[in-house]
Amino acid sequence: MGRTDRAQMRSRLRRAAWAGALAVIVCAKPASATTIAVLMTPPAALTRLLHDSLKEHAVARGITVHFDYAPEGAGAQQIAQARHVIAEKVDALVVSPVDPSAWAAIIRLAQEADVPLVAVNGAPRSAWFAGRVAFIQPDDLVAGRLQMRKLGQMLDGRGRVGILAGCTSHPGSAPRAEGVKEVLAESPGLRLVAEAAVDCDRSAARAAVADWLARKPAIDAIAAVTDEMAIGAAEAAEAAGIPAGRILIGGVDATAAGMQAMQDKRLAVTIHQDASLQGRRAIDDALALIRHEPVPQFDWVPSELVTDRMSTTHFSR
Repeated sequence: MGRTDRAQMRSRLRRAAWAGALAVIVCAKPASATTIAVLMTPPAALTRLLHDSLKEHAVARGITVHFDYAPEGAGAQQIAQARHVIAEKVDALVVSPVDPSAWAAIIRLAQEADVPLVAVNGAPRSAWFAGRVAFIQPDDLVAGRLQMRKLGQMLDGRGRVGILAGCTSHPGSAPRAEGVKEVLAESPGLRLVAEAAVDCDRSAARAAVADWLARKPAIDAIAAVTDEMAIGAAEAAEAAGIPAGRILIGGVDATAAGMQAMQDKRLAVTIHQDASLQGRRAIDDALALIRHEPVPQFDWVPSELVTDRMSTTHFSR
């Protein structure tokens, strides 16, 4: 190797050494941490699945996640929590609403601060929102349709139906009941004979159905907008001495209690809306919005029909 070649080799080695040192410096520099604040009810039952999914997926993506809790109906508290975490300069907000009336204020706070907002399972029914806002939720109208269509099929298209609805704290309650009524309206052989608003409460549902049965309206099926109310209806039928399956009862949510009632043949239908999937999508959409990437403003989660003739293993996970 000549003198010129040796000089060129030394030059290349020096450049490689500097590049390697620079790479070490860049890699050693800590990345700015991404922090997402989650506002929701204290984790229990279905909200536990959502909570755990949000936490696990955030950790897997290397994100710091901070939870603040408020009870159902405490809209003013959740607004105050949103104002506080925005002032703390979080990178994004994920909110599962505790009070539909608080939504306008929470959205306005996020828009004014240009903080990405992802709502989980409880979006207001509006066509579009300005700013970095996305909604992760099942289509509850579809859930009601699925439930009633299956009940109608099991009745061979003819029967008398009762509806249990009226959950003031559950934004999905009204569209679920609306979906049930849409199917009834298009099914000449199905007739609505009883309806009660029982606010998602099992004991209130039990009392309402007990009253229906005491007044002896002939009922062939009961469509409840939650599994809890469906179980209350099943308890009322059992207390009245009506054999399991004589009245077909449907719920929504595929809760652990609902799935057990399905296996015990007390419920005929429920609808699975995957809370774990909602949590994963919420984190992914929040990260995309932080990066100013486009996401669907309404990111729908599928509603899946579950009956007592199906394996419930998948839906119980």
